[in-house]
Amino acid sequence: MISPAKKQELLSRIADIENFIILGGDGVISIGTLCNNITAESIKLARATDSLTPILRTALVINWRESAMKSRYERFVNMFPDISTLIDLKRIIDSIDAFHFCKVYLNINANSSTPDKNPKYRLLRELINGFLEYQNQLGILSEIEAIRHWSERVDLSNLKDDFIGKRHGVGVGVVENIRLNLGYRIVKPDRHVIGVMKNFLQVNIPPSGYSDFAKLLGIDPRYFDCILFEYGKAKSISA
Repeated sequence: MISPAKKQELLSRIADIENFIILGGDGVISIGTLCNNITAESIKLARATDSLTPILRTALVINWRESAMKSRYERFVNMFPDISTLIDLKRIIDSIDAFHFCKVYLNINANSSTPDKNPKYRLLRELINGFLEYQNQLGILSEIEAIRHWSERVDLSNLKDDFIGKRHGVGVGVVENIRLNLGYRIVKPDRHVIGVMKNFLQVNIPPSGYSDFAKLLGIDPRYFDCILFEYGKAKSISA
């Protein structure tokens, strides 16, 4: 619990974050307005039946800016509208070499000598194979049901024993990014988020408690995640 005085102090600092102006896709925008729009998208994501989106977006965002992920994802959707499932993309991955797959489908110029080691390519392949195996072993009817089934049961404190978590390149950040792309109201422990929590809000709690902390303040965890991330990115604050 936090005292009423401390809560008001934190809400005042959070208001400063919300009012901070950044450059958005259509010009300047406050972080609060941007994140209200992003949070509203979670409602649509929670109802989505598209199995490829959460996996592809997660693979494309690692070690890269959100804007770069979005442009690559939108390019993929526009150029390959017939590829909408994990099994569709698996067939292509299994039939083409890694270098050309990265270039043609992901718009990534992977190292020509070791393209199969490109982190986005490797993670995408691991996640696709992992979720298709998960669906098959549990006898789940659809891909998106399998992804949601896993997302509701994954133990972040024990990923080494998790069906997906134990796969190469999968960590807490990847798991939480998948869940965000499924419409979950959570705070992803990104380095910017952790940095703002510790260095700006001066709150020192385990990242696993960030979502509950947001609720304690009366803030939607998805919105809280967004404003902390955007502010940390804009001010170069990281853990």
